[in-house]
Amino acid sequence: HAIPSMAVFTVKMDSLGRPLRAKSRIVVLGNKDPVAWSKADCYAPVASLPIVRLLTALAVNSKRTLKQGDCKNAFVQADLPPEEETVVRPPTGCPFTPPGCYWRLKKSLYGLRRAPRHWYQLITTILESPEIGLKRCRNDSCLFLGEILPGKPPLYLVLYVDDFLYFSPDGDVEKHFELSLSKKVKVDFMGDAEFFLGIKFDWVFSE
Repeated sequence: HAIPSMAVFTVKMDSLGRPLRAKSRIVVLGNKDPVAWSKADCYAPVASLPIVRLLTALAVNSKRTLKQGDCKNAFVQADLPPEEETVVRPPTGCPFTPPGCYWRLKKSLYGLRRAPRHWYQLITTILESPEIGLKRCRNDSCLFLGEILPGKPPLYLVLYVDDFLYFSPDGDVEKHFELSLSKKVKVDFMGDAEFFLGIKFDWVFSE
């Protein structure tokens, strides 16, 4: 059974609602998946606003700004497990696929019901790897922290699907984290956080 797919074109806006860049992606119609996945099979946690406020307070208390990152094409970076063989019908008019041919996926794809879970498992494995060295908080599965450089202050990170905020009281720790993560996953480091989950940030510190 081949799951249908479609091409989706969107325009990403900035914090003021102005067009930022055009985006396109192929999306699987996951509602047509013949496998009846349970909610537990598909669940992937996301950050809550109280955790974002907590991280903001910690950063301000350390006289630091929150930095923001965005993992590029996040879902398609995660491998599909061998037992989840998935065949997809290409979007109508796809110029790269001959008529009557289908795709057998090796990677997860937007729209698959388990795609968010596959991505979460991948990014948490990366963040908790020895090369990066963060640990998940017991009380919130989207809050990570750890001393990633010996003798240096910890780094804190909150994750919302493929977007994240992070900071450390030491700028060298942040640079080390950025270098280490960029070796593991395609990511865009965006500097000081300006807009996240509907929150607009303005960073002003007095002497």
